[in-house]
Amino acid sequence: MIILTNTASQTLAPGQSLTFNTVFLHTGCAECHRPNTGSVILRQQQAIYNVHFSANIGASVPGPAQLAIDINGSPLIETTMVSTTAASGDLNNVAKNTAVRTCCCGPETVTVTNTGTAEVVVESPTLFIRRQA
Repeated sequence: MIILTNTASQTLAPGQSLTFNTVFLHTGCAECHRPNTGSVILRQQQAIYNVHFSANIGASVPGPAQLAIDINGSPLIETTMVSTTAASGDLNNVAKNTAVRTCCCGPETVTVTNTGTAEVVVESPTLFIRRQA
């Protein structure tokens, strides 16, 4: 299990992934994270992982802000999080939870990416990943 966060506010351009600078908890070796990067490697093949993300987000200009959990650079559509704000600087809390099954070909990489068209401001993100089976 691994729980990550970032203590600083981040502004993500479209297509850019969130980075994490703090490891709250890390047990076992089923997940691997290099400090100050945005990716977590799911090391166990043919396993099932629970992936949960939450954060306060908003667009850098009034309008929609959009994030999604990615696996190997491909967004999982069911994890798309959208927050529409009326004013620049407004933030709303978003959260998604999903199960990910790894394949037999090698490790999978999890990131959280701006999948929208506007810059996204992210504060207090938490990424929680735990191997289930």
